[in-house]
Amino acid sequence: MVIAKRVLITGGNTGIGYEAARQLLKAGHHVIIACRDPKKAQNAIDALSPIAKASGTSVESALLDLASLASVRKGAAQILESHPRLDVLLCNAGLLSRSSSADPLERSEDGQELTLQVNHLGHFLLVHLLLPALLAAPSARVVMVSSELHRQASKAVTIGGGGGGSGLLPLASAEWLTRLSAAGGGATSPPLPRPTGFQLYCISKLYNLWFTYCLAAMLPSTVKVNAVTPGWVPGTALGRGMPWLLGLVYQFLFPLLPGTTSVTEGGRRVVAVCVGEQEGAVTGAYFSRGVRTESSPESHDKEAAGEMWRLSEVATGIKHDYVQQLLTSTPTPTSAGTDAL
Repeated sequence: MVIAKRVLITGGNTGIGYEAARQLLKAGHHVIIACRDPKKAQNAIDALSPIAKASGTSVESALLDLASLASVRKGAAQILESHPRLDVLLCNAGLLSRSSSADPLERSEDGQELTLQVNHLGHFLLVHLLLPALLAAPSARVVMVSSELHRQASKAVTIGGGGGGSGLLPLASAEWLTRLSAAGGGATSPPLPRPTGFQLYCISKLYNLWFTYCLAAMLPSTVKVNAVTPGWVPGTALGRGMPWLLGLVYQFLFPLLPGTTSVTEGGRRVVAVCVGEQEGAVTGAYFSRGVRTESSPESHDKEAAGEMWRLSEVATGIKHDYVQQLLTSTPTPTSAGTDAL
């Protein structure tokens, strides 16, 4: 018998997130889709509702834009009010920019480089804000969707002057959070060159792993924190923003290439880390191709990860000892099932 879990999925309206939602509903779990666009969220709800009805579960949406820290705070507050207990938080939403090293940076309304905010800082804040709901569950999980492309962050790039000097800076550095922010650069765009959109994506996926390993070491055994890559899954919304012809190739031809992963299989791998029995027995782990895998040497750099954590706290307004204070004030969760909420 499946014990129904309540699962929140960022970016659950499309791609891997949507497929994960579909599979979770079919398996008998309750799903909350966090999405920034009300219309897209409703379209997903309409499509998934028949599955939820057939499985005796539920699907709903929560408005939340990771590119806005104010939106994350507002959305998290509404989620906590509706669901004081949460079993799984799947941090799935992501952004991959096609910008070159000569293009102006895209920044969020908070002054942060957009890719790093959507892929990392927005989730960093969201997880912190929803920790009370996760700690209230007898057994909870935080799942970060990373990528094998985190291994590409082993290189260094040439950087311009200002906002920290010039020379070579490793991609595997927490300094990008300040160097590329409006506050750190002190201008609309930092002196060129800077990382390409692809390199920024690789950096953000490394940050996802740093966050996973740091958080796993802080939380009690009742909350498992793991990272997963669904594989290379062309045809998802990650390809948005491409020139139209390249977008068509990415959407319809790339999925036919050897080495690619179907949306169904990618979703299955993610769902396994969310609710699988074996995957739930470990914490601070990385899963690739459906099995536990060793991540890059850079991902285990504790000093760099610690600096990333500190800078992320500053960027998101989280108090330095927030997690520790929360743990000392949180009562032991009961063992009642999710459906008793």
